[in-house]
Amino acid sequence: MWQRRNFIKTLAAAGAGNLLHSRVFSLPTDNSNSRKAVSFGIISDLHHLQFKNKEETRLKAFMDEVLKISPDFILQCGDFCRPQQSEGIMAEWNRFKGPKYHVLGNHDMDVCNKETIMALWGMAQPYYSYDFDGYHFVVMDRNFLRKEDKSLVHYDNSNWSPYSSPFRSFTDQPQLDWLKKDLFANDKPVIVFMHQPVFISDYFDELGNADEILDIFDDANLNAEKSGSNGKVVAVFMGHDHDDRYGIRNNVHYFIINSATYVYNEGPHYFKDSIFAFVTLSSGKLTIQGRRTIYRDPVPDKIRKRFPTIISDRKLSL
Repeated sequence: MWQRRNFIKTLAAAGAGNLLHSRVFSLPTDNSNSRKAVSFGIISDLHHLQFKNKEETRLKAFMDEVLKISPDFILQCGDFCRPQQSEGIMAEWNRFKGPKYHVLGNHDMDVCNKETIMALWGMAQPYYSYDFDGYHFVVMDRNFLRKEDKSLVHYDNSNWSPYSSPFRSFTDQPQLDWLKKDLFANDKPVIVFMHQPVFISDYFDELGNADEILDIFDDANLNAEKSGSNGKVVAVFMGHDHDDRYGIRNNVHYFIINSATYVYNEGPHYFKDSIFAFVTLSSGKLTIQGRRTIYRDPVPDKIRKRFPTIISDRKLSL
């Protein structure tokens, strides 16, 4: 990872000290009673082989919990693995026989192009949507670079390295057009997944064209309000920052899911244990149950005070 500037299904009990209290957020209710509880496991920024470190053990910790809890589906939110020497990672991932979804992260194209890593994962499209028991899920690809002439190119074999932060993390126009069409045609509460954040990030110069995405969310939600539809964007899950954050904008809940593995500041600082989360959507509520750990090795106070080793338990009154 590049150096940044300074800045409902019953969940099985986890190991002592790991399982957090739930945090609950209101979602639109549906009078049809046709919507079932939906649960999913989410892990982000595993970074297998990022610094030549193998991360099968960290993924195994997540997958062991997945097999205990048996969620409806699982999803990794980007920066997962590389196409070479990832047989163990994919074997762990495929222990779960239910639906599995992928989000492209920038480091997934460190040594290949999008098509190559997508083929390894069995990912048909870089961005897509799907319905699951009364909810609509959207996966985005924000891995585009903006050239000086304002044209966009795909992340490909670490070609992001020469580009400074303001030229990274863009979304192409065809995808923006698709996103708006997809959201306007939908009548179910929407959960969005993406790797690079569009909101609540400290890295203000690396948001790409986040404003265009947020504008589409606003348009879609206003359209749903006018039509009396339940099809509003209600929550957005993001990775990339190796941080643990929550924020609300225009009644949409935004979460940055912490890395399973480490934080980066003048080098990687590894977590002792893997962290991840399980999410349940039920009866108009969204519940997140996360994990916490400590640093594997001693770290400077400036790291400890700034970078949490947790997917935290925040309780909000809405």
